[in-house]
Amino acid sequence: MNQKDKKKINYPCSWSFRVIGLNQADMERDVKIIMAQREHSLKPSNKKGKYLSLNLSMTVGSEAERNSVFNAIKNCDSITMVL
Repeated sequence: MNQKDKKKINYPCSWSFRVIGLNQADMERDVKIIMAQREHSLKPSNKKGKYLSLNLSMTVGSEAERNSVFNAIKNCDSITMVL
Protein backbone atom coordinates (compact mmCIF):
# COMPACT_ATOMS: atom_id res chain seq x y z
CA MET A 1 0.00 0.00 0.00
CA ASN A 2 1.45 3.38 -0.92
CA GLN A 3 0.91 6.69 0.88
CA LYS A 4 -1.96 7.67 -1.44
CA ASP A 5 -3.89 4.48 -0.60
CA LYS A 6 -3.36 4.85 3.15
CA LYS A 7 -6.53 5.90 4.98
CA LYS A 8 -6.35 8.99 7.17
CA ILE A 9 -7.06 8.40 10.85
CA ASN A 10 -8.37 11.38 12.79
CA TYR A 11 -7.04 11.56 16.35
CA PRO A 12 -8.06 11.27 19.09
CA CYS A 13 -10.05 8.14 18.27
CA SER A 14 -11.19 4.85 19.74
CA TRP A 15 -8.85 1.98 18.98
CA SER A 16 -8.97 -1.74 19.69
CA PHE A 17 -6.35 -4.47 19.73
CA ARG A 18 -6.91 -8.21 19.92
CA VAL A 19 -4.36 -9.61 22.36
CA ILE A 20 -3.64 -13.34 21.99
CA GLY A 21 -1.84 -15.66 24.40
CA LEU A 22 -2.04 -18.80 26.52
CA ASN A 23 -2.72 -17.60 30.07
CA GLN A 24 -5.48 -15.06 30.65
CA ALA A 25 -4.31 -13.97 34.10
CA ASP A 26 -0.77 -13.27 32.86
CA MET A 27 -2.06 -11.43 29.79
CA GLU A 28 -4.41 -9.27 31.88
CA ARG A 29 -1.63 -8.45 34.36
CA ASP A 30 0.79 -7.39 31.63
CA VAL A 31 -1.76 -5.28 29.75
CA LYS A 32 -2.80 -3.52 32.96
CA ILE A 33 0.84 -2.70 33.73
CA ILE A 34 1.33 -1.25 30.24
CA MET A 35 -1.91 0.71 30.32
CA ALA A 36 -1.11 2.04 33.83
CA GLN A 37 -3.18 5.22 34.22
CA ARG A 38 -4.73 5.12 30.73
CA GLU A 39 -8.45 4.50 30.64
CA HIS A 40 -9.14 1.24 28.83
CA SER A 41 -11.41 -1.76 28.57
CA LEU A 42 -10.13 -5.35 28.54
CA LYS A 43 -12.64 -8.11 27.81
CA PRO A 44 -12.35 -11.80 26.94
CA SER A 45 -12.96 -12.46 23.26
CA ASN A 46 -12.35 -16.13 22.59
CA LYS A 47 -11.79 -19.15 24.82
CA LYS A 48 -11.91 -21.86 22.14
CA GLY A 49 -8.84 -23.78 21.09
CA LYS A 50 -5.28 -23.57 22.35
CA TYR A 51 -5.07 -19.77 22.53
CA LEU A 52 -7.09 -17.13 24.39
CA SER A 53 -7.82 -13.68 23.08
CA LEU A 54 -8.76 -10.45 24.81
CA ASN A 55 -10.15 -7.26 23.28
CA LEU A 56 -8.32 -4.16 24.47
CA SER A 57 -10.14 -0.90 23.73
CA MET A 58 -8.95 2.63 24.47
CA THR A 59 -8.79 6.17 23.14
CA VAL A 60 -5.51 7.11 21.49
CA GLY A 61 -4.40 10.67 20.89
CA SER A 62 -1.89 10.06 18.10
CA GLU A 63 -0.35 7.48 15.81
CA ALA A 64 2.77 7.54 18.00
CA GLU A 65 0.70 6.67 21.09
CA ARG A 66 -1.11 3.88 19.22
CA ASN A 67 2.18 2.42 17.97
CA SER A 68 3.77 2.74 21.41
CA VAL A 69 0.97 0.72 23.06
CA PHE A 70 1.10 -1.88 20.26
CA ASN A 71 4.87 -2.34 20.59
CA ALA A 72 4.76 -2.53 24.40
CA ILE A 73 2.07 -5.22 24.32
CA LYS A 74 3.79 -7.10 21.49
CA ASN A 75 6.98 -7.35 23.58
CA CYS A 76 5.33 -8.99 26.62
CA ASP A 77 6.30 -12.60 27.33
CA SER A 78 2.67 -13.54 28.05
CA ILE A 79 1.48 -12.22 24.67
CA THR A 80 1.81 -14.44 21.61
CA MET A 81 0.35 -12.00 19.08
CA VAL A 82 -1.33 -8.58 18.83
CA LEU A 83 -3.75 -7.73 16.04
